[in-house]
Amino acid sequence: MLYFIPTPIGNKDDITIRALNLFKELKYLICEDTRTTMKLLKMYEIDYKDKQFLSLTSFTTQWKLNHYLNILKENDVGLVSEAGTPWLSDPWKSMIKLCNENWILYSVLPWANALIPAVVGSWFDSSEFIYLWFLPQKKGRQTKLRWILDSSLRSEWQIPVFFYESVHRFEKLLKELKELGFDGQISVSRELSKMFEQQVSWSLDEIIDLVKQKKLPIKGEFVVGLKN
Repeated sequence: MLYFIPTPIGNKDDITIRALNLFKELKYLICEDTRTTMKLLKMYEIDYKDKQFLSLTSFTTQWKLNHYLNILKENDVGLVSEAGTPWLSDPWKSMIKLCNENWILYSVLPWANALIPAVVGSWFDSSEFIYLWFLPQKKGRQTKLRWILDSSLRSEWQIPVFFYESVHRFEKLLKELKELGFDGQISVSRELSKMFEQQVSWSLDEIIDLVKQKKLPIKGEFVVGLKN
């Protein structure tokens, strides 16, 4: 069995009892960053001296994946991201694919991500929503933004779109939305689960004013929601 184990995105108290029990029981842990996982176990006072930490990145070779497969055939293994839930993007999907192709059971533990708290914390109806991960940094960025704002499906059904945005590009995003004439609602969530977390939902102009007044600091990682 392969266990996908979520870890806190900021507040160490967000760990689950099930995750802690697995950290204690499992001998093998596949990690996005082995050093981070070791620090995590140390923080929860879990002895890790007898555990084996295996690295998994987007550069992991097929030979190493086959080695991990052999371990999975004989052992329960935990897969741990640096923070949050190991889920939508590579290299975690490579492990899902590996398990499916070789009839290896796997279990994805719930919670520990910024998206769902941001969706719940937005003030507009989000019983349905579209999730886009990160916007492109350069190539394709304007095309993606225009798709978000101009989609006839979203216009008809008013389905909000949520995505992550880097602290380095958040102000650029506000400027781009202004230039494209966005006049809907925007939800901004930052530093979720941390000491200075903040969630606001207003018009674009009101969000821009909050930034200018430094009531919405440009710090941390952002989850942005847009609704026409």
